[in-house]
Amino acid sequence: MLPTYRQANLDVLVGLCLVSMPLIVSAAGIVTDGGTATSVTTSASGRQTVNIAPSVAGVSHNTYSSFNVVTAGADLNNTAVAARTIVNQVTSTNPSLIQGNIAVLGPRANVILANPNGITVDGGSFTNTGNVALTTGQVSFNDFTNGAGQLQRNVVLNTTSGAINIGPGGLAGTMLNLELIAKQVRVAGAVQNNYSDPNSRVRIVAGDSRAEVDTSVSPTDNLDPWISYSSTGTGTPLGYAIDIASGGSLAGGRIELVATDQGAGVHHAGGAFATAGDFVVSGSGDLQLAGGTAQAANDVLINSAGLTGNGSLSANRNIQIASGKVHLDNSTVSAGTSSQTGSIIVGSAGQVHTEPVTIDHTTLKATGGVGINDAGPGVSMTGSQLTATQNVVANVASLSLNADGTGQTQWTSQQGTIAVTAPGVVELTGSKIDGVGGTSMQAGSIALASSNGNASTVQSSGGDVALNAAGTYSQTDSSVIAAGNTTLHGSSVTIASSAQPATVAAINGGVLIQSDADLTNSGGLIQGKTRNASQAASEGAVTLAAGGTIRNDATATTQGIVFGQRDDVVLRAGGDIVNHQSRILSNAKLTLAAQGDVQNLLDKSTGANGEQPTAWTSSGTRWLILRNHSSGFDVDYGSIPTTGQVPYLVSQTGTTISGRNVRNIGGQILANGTADIAITAANTFHNETLATGSAHFYRSCMIFCRESASSTVTTTGGAISAGGNLTINAGTLAENIGGQVLSVGNLTVTAPKVRAVGITGYTALARDRGFKVFFGDTWARLYAADVGGSWLAMGGALTINGLGQIEGGSFDGQTVAASNGITTVRAKSREPVSIESHVGLTSWLWH
Repeated sequence: MLPTYRQANLDVLVGLCLVSMPLIVSAAGIVTDGGTATSVTTSASGRQTVNIAPSVAGVSHNTYSSFNVVTAGADLNNTAVAARTIVNQVTSTNPSLIQGNIAVLGPRANVILANPNGITVDGGSFTNTGNVALTTGQVSFNDFTNGAGQLQRNVVLNTTSGAINIGPGGLAGTMLNLELIAKQVRVAGAVQNNYSDPNSRVRIVAGDSRAEVDTSVSPTDNLDPWISYSSTGTGTPLGYAIDIASGGSLAGGRIELVATDQGAGVHHAGGAFATAGDFVVSGSGDLQLAGGTAQAANDVLINSAGLTGNGSLSANRNIQIASGKVHLDNSTVSAGTSSQTGSIIVGSAGQVHTEPVTIDHTTLKATGGVGINDAGPGVSMTGSQLTATQNVVANVASLSLNADGTGQTQWTSQQGTIAVTAPGVVELTGSKIDGVGGTSMQAGSIALASSNGNASTVQSSGGDVALNAAGTYSQTDSSVIAAGNTTLHGSSVTIASSAQPATVAAINGGVLIQSDADLTNSGGLIQGKTRNASQAASEGAVTLAAGGTIRNDATATTQGIVFGQRDDVVLRAGGDIVNHQSRILSNAKLTLAAQGDVQNLLDKSTGANGEQPTAWTSSGTRWLILRNHSSGFDVDYGSIPTTGQVPYLVSQTGTTISGRNVRNIGGQILANGTADIAITAANTFHNETLATGSAHFYRSCMIFCRESASSTVTTTGGAISAGGNLTINAGTLAENIGGQVLSVGNLTVTAPKVRAVGITGYTALARDRGFKVFFGDTWARLYAADVGGSWLAMGGALTINGLGQIEGGSFDGQTVAASNGITTVRAKSREPVSIESHVGLTSWLWH
C-alpha cells in the first residue's frame, strides 16, 4: 500500500475569473523535436511508445513538437531508464490533446506534461504513475547539491498563460496526486483519481504561479510533499480561473481548488468529491456555486474571498467558510454523519466581512455545533433552516433572521445551547430560535416581530432563556418561552400584541424582566411558575423591575396579563405602575411598589353636559282653551368603550401596594381566601367606581298627563375586597367615590381625612294606569339615590385613624371607631326627580 502524503505548502493564494475556453483539437500524435534523446514508435493498433531520454538525477527530460495521445494510448518506456520523474515538454506552438491512456512501462514514475499552448483531456487516463502534473507552465530546472552531497534537479514550472480543458470524456487514473496547473482550467467531464487517501489529491492551481517539483520524492511516496507553489498574487485574471461545468466533476482523496490571480474566481456548477480527505478552495476571488456540489470525507474548507450562489457543501466532519463575502441562496450546507460529529463554522473570531453575510432559503445542518463569526457589517438570514445537534454560537456585529413567502428562518440546537452576542441589533421577524439546552442573547438592541403571518419565537424547550439588550428590547406579536427560567433586560422593554399573541413565559421557572427605563406590556401574556433561585433579583414567579414606569395595558381586543402560577408576582418601578384595563394575577402574593403612582384604571367615555343632569319645561299649542305642557329630565354618564376589560389586581395569599398615590378607578383589587391587603400611599388613596349609561324622565299634560321614565345607569369597578384584613395608609387623603372597600376581617384606614362619597344613581319605575272613568293618566317616576362610597368590615372592626367624613357613603363594621370622629356632610339619600300628578277635569282650564 502507498504511504500517506503531507499537504504541500502554498504561498500566496489569489483568484481569477475564467472566460469561456474552447476545446483544443490536434490531429498529430507524439512527435519529438530532436532536442532530447527521445524516440517514438507506433504499433499497428496505433498505440505509441515513447522511449524516454536518460535521466539526470532521476529526471528524464523529453521535448516534443507535438504531444497528442489518441484513443489507442501511449506508453512511456521507463524500463531501462528507471527515472523517478518523467518530464514531457512541448516546445512548439501546438496544443496537446489527450484522448487515450498514458502508461509508464517499467518502474513507476512521476509524470509531468507541460505545454504552454494548452492541454485538452477528453478520455485520457494514467497507469503506473505516481504523481501526475498537467501544466501550461514554462519548464526550467533548479540544480543543486542536496544534504547527502548528491545532485538534485528539481523541475520549475512558471505559469502565466494557457488553459487546460477537461472534455466530456474526462480524465482518470490511480495517482498519488493529480496537479492541473494553468492560467485557466475548465472541467466539463469527470476527473477521477482512484487512489483514495486523505492526502491523495486532485489539485487545480489556476492563474500566475511558480511551482517547484521535488524530484527526490519517490513515485511511491505519499508522505513527502512532491510539489510546492508560490505566487505574487498580482496576476491579471482573464475570467474565471477555474470553471467546473454542470457536466464536470472532480473526485479524489482530497480536492483543492486554488486561484492565484488577484480577484480571480471559481465557477462551480458540477461535482467535487473528496473521497478520503478534504475539499479546499482558496483565492482572492469568489467561489460561485452555480448548482454545484462539494462533498468531503473529512472537511470542507472555503478560503476564497467570497462564497456566492446556490449549491451544496457536505462534509463528514467540519465545514469552515472563511470567505470575506458570503451570499448563499437555495443552498445546503451539511456537516457530520450519524456516526461522526461535524460542525459548521462561518467566519473567524474578529473577522470583518466585506459585505453583510446573507444566507437565504438555505439549510445548514450539523451533527456537532454551528459557529457564526462576524465583526461587521452583520449577518442576515431569510427563510433558512439552521440545525445543530450541539451548540450554536453567533458572535456577530448584528443579526437579522427573517421570514418571507417561503417560510420562517429557524435556528435549532437539539441537545445544546444557542448563544448570540452582537454589539448591534438582533432582529427576528417571523423567525424562531430554540436552544434545547438554553438560549441566550447579548446585544445592543433586540427586536422580535411577526412577518408573513409567522410570529417570532425565542425559546428553550429544555432550559432557560436569557435576552439582554444594552439598548431597547422590543417584542411585538412574538413569544419568548423557556422550559426553565426566562430573563429579559433592556434600556426600555416593550411587549405588544397587535395581530398575534405576545407571550413571555417560564413553564417551570420564573420570569424576570428588568428595564432601565420604562417597561410596557400591551396585550401580552407574562407568566411564570416559580422564582429563579439563581437570580437574587427574582422575587417570585414573575418579577418586573423598571427604572421608569411599568405599564400593563390592553389593546382593543386583548388584555395584558401578568400571572404567577405557584409563586409571588412582584412589580417594582422607579416611576408609576399602571394596570390599564388589564390583569395582574398571583396564586401567591402580589406586590406593587412604585416611587410614582400605582393606578388600576378603566377607560370611560364622558357623557353629555359633563355628566351633569339637565331639566327642562315647555308649553305647546292650545286646543280650544287647553294648552299642552311638557317637562323632562336627562342625565348621561357616558359609556365604557371596550367591554370585558375591567382591570384586576388579584392575589391568593396577600396583596401589598405602595406608591406616591394609589388609584383604583373602575377596577377591582382582590385578595382571596383569608388573605390580607395592605395599601400605602404617600399622598392620596383614591378608589372610584365608574357610572355609565343614561336616565330620562318625560311628562306631557293636556287633558291627561302622560309620563315615561328609563334608566340604564350602572356602575363598574371601584371594588377592593380582602378575605382577611385590609389596611390602608394615606399621607393626606383616603377617599372612596361610589365604590366599595370591604374586608372580611378588620378594616383599618389611616389618613388625615377619610371620605365616604356616594354617587348618584338612577332607577326608573313606570306604570300604565289606563283610562279611569274618563280622566285617567300614565304614571312614571325616576328615583335618584346615592350609590356606593361604603367602607365595610364585615366580620371585624372598622378603625379610622383620622377624620371620617360621610358624603352619601357609609362606614360600617362590627364596631366603628374614628380617632377624630365622623362627620356627615350629606347623608345617603333616595329621592324622586319628578313629581306625581293626577290630572282630571279640574285641570282642563290649566294654562
